Amino acid sequence: MTCDRCAGCLVRDDIYPGARWWWKCLNCGERVDGAILLNRAEQELAEARQRESMERDLKEWSEWMAKVPLAPLVSIP
Repeated sequence: MTCDRCAGCLVRDDIYPGARWWWKCLNCGERVDGAILLNRAEQELAEARQRESMERDLKEWSEWMAKVPLAPLVSIP
């Protein structure tokens, strides 16, 4: 496996001997386990939904603005 942060090599690191473990990067020290990966996936999904919503709002706003008639320009003498 490779590290998402630095593309370094991940090795299994035991938290407690014979019990829980996680992946640890040899280069940057990043630690990853199932809970961390799940939280990151949920965060990425929420950010993608927010971006999609903002893009949809911008599109709807621009369509609405295109329908608004413009007032003629008046030159001041």
